[in-house]
Amino acid sequence: MRFSSRKLLRYTVLYALVLLILGWTLGPFLWLFITSISTQAKLNAIPIQWLPAQPTFEHYAAMFDPASQTGSLFLAAFRNSLAIASTTTIICLVFGVIAAYALARFRFPGRNVLIMAMLSTRLLPTIALVVPFYVLIVGYVDPVFSMFDTRHNLIILYVSFTIGLVIWVMRGFFQSVPLELEEQAMVDGCTRLQAMTQIALPLVWPGIVTTGLLAFLLAWDEFLLALIFSRTPAAFTMPYFVFVVGSSQYYQSPAAVAAGGILAALPPVILALLFQNRLVGGLTAGAVKG
Repeated sequence: MRFSSRKLLRYTVLYALVLLILGWTLGPFLWLFITSISTQAKLNAIPIQWLPAQPTFEHYAAMFDPASQTGSLFLAAFRNSLAIASTTTIICLVFGVIAAYALARFRFPGRNVLIMAMLSTRLLPTIALVVPFYVLIVGYVDPVFSMFDTRHNLIILYVSFTIGLVIWVMRGFFQSVPLELEEQAMVDGCTRLQAMTQIALPLVWPGIVTTGLLAFLLAWDEFLLALIFSRTPAAFTMPYFVFVVGSSQYYQSPAAVAAGGILAALPPVILALLFQNRLVGGLTAGAVKG
């Protein structure tokens, strides 16, 4: 009985802490959704109505109405974010995986310095590099080739900030693959490229999915660079759209901002659910490396 009581107490405390953490983490998202389905009058009512008696989805419908100003901005921002994040992810994976394999398998002078230099792109705060990038793009590049307020400008910037992290993470996954497997394949007649594509890549595929999802999330959620280097719907992204809806002349409504925030969060959540098994496998593979 004494052992059972202690075990029950331990599990009770454990589950209470888990529920507290879940409430702390998911509470803002729940309140965001409640706000998005409430009317402006209900949001201004005193006392606060925690659950709307008559929920409305008019703000979500407005987001998908191309005839409205808010809808046209949302659809443009969604297309831009999807194109920018997807292109950034593909570029980072193609070049990052090759570079990570080379850094994991080849020995050459300055390799460790190069690795730390790539990782430093994520160690520095983004705002520290905004001014140099702005001077370079606006002062030197834009007069020759149109870059400011374009998708390809944001793609280049996002790649420069993300590819170092992709290389760092993928290098760890390649190091977890025994070198003897590739050496045996090359003894059997495979080239180095064939050994990489036929032996190493299938074994680190969960890591590629995990790293790709991480790169996509970083590109999708980036706000500061989009704020500085975009001005029109030609390069609006979803985080910038939420900022515009909440703080500009277009549409000032907490419920509209909440609806935009919910819609902006859906694509990463859907991707995480679709690749849940491979994501868990990739995180576990990276965790056992040591």
